[in-house]
Amino acid sequence: MNKISDFRRFSWLASNLAITLVSATMLAIPATAQAPSDVRIALIIGNSAYPGNMALANPSNDAKDMAATLRNMGFGVIEVIDSDRAKMLDAIERAGKALGGKQGVGMLFYAGHGLQLDWRNYMVPIDAKLASASDVPKQTVDIEAVMNTFKSAGNRMNIVVLDACRDNPFAEGKTASGKGLAPLDAPTGTFLAYATAPGNVAQDGTGKNGLYTGFLLQELQQPTARIEDVFKRVRFNVRKASNGAQIPWETTSLEDDFVFNSGIKKAIKLSDNEQDKQFEIEKADWDKIKDSKAADPFYAFIQKYPTGLLASAAHGGSFDSNAG
Repeated sequence: MNKISDFRRFSWLASNLAITLVSATMLAIPATAQAPSDVRIALIIGNSAYPGNMALANPSNDAKDMAATLRNMGFGVIEVIDSDRAKMLDAIERAGKALGGKQGVGMLFYAGHGLQLDWRNYMVPIDAKLASASDVPKQTVDIEAVMNTFKSAGNRMNIVVLDACRDNPFAEGKTASGKGLAPLDAPTGTFLAYATAPGNVAQDGTGKNGLYTGFLLQELQQPTARIEDVFKRVRFNVRKASNGAQIPWETTSLEDDFVFNSGIKKAIKLSDNEQDKQFEIEKADWDKIKDSKAADPFYAFIQKYPTGLLASAAHGGSFDSNAG
């Protein structure tokens, strides 16, 4: 009888020890090994193969590289390359179905020709034949179609990136009501990014990628960078590389933080005392570089304090873009 009791006691201890070991092992798994809880779907569209002299060198490469980068970060990706209007509309519908009712994150990245008409922005398919303004709504895809799809899906957050501000080759003055794209206010929970300021045009690039997307791909490699930090650094790099000819532009109504490789994070608010201490450190570093005529000290400052109170001053530094 005693032997049976001892055996039962030993079995109970062994069982609880096993549970404890399993629990400890689970707790030891790093957070980075766990899949993000947010559903993140990216609609990636890149159009290069326009007919004749309307062809573009970089957008298809930009879209393929962006799709690969976001897949590696855990996004579900719907990729459309050199597509006509029907395929673009189908891809938008598929993105809406993938996001529907999941309270996830929807992203649109578009590279290709774009134009504005009556304060609306349009993505241009490769099969568009635009001779007059009346052709635009029928043969292109309104950015609002994507925005409305994301809204209908009930997304918690939306990101729209438009590298689509190149010169309009479609009978300038007859199809568009202005250069580049029109400024839009970001709806609630939306981050909207343009390759250059509204009303201006962007460079197509001389290498594999466009100027803007090339730097965006580079900054996305930062593993814990917040979305605002990513695009601030992109803006600085593009301004420097173009000698101020191209300055990216963003508008946002986000209330939570977002990190591309891990999803939505609740914003952490510092106490007044913590903010004061942080500013003192930032100000000391700013005083060391504020009079520099070279770009690199300002870039390093922005890398260190991307959302600091003096970040705007660093972005506007009167440095020599060609200086080291």
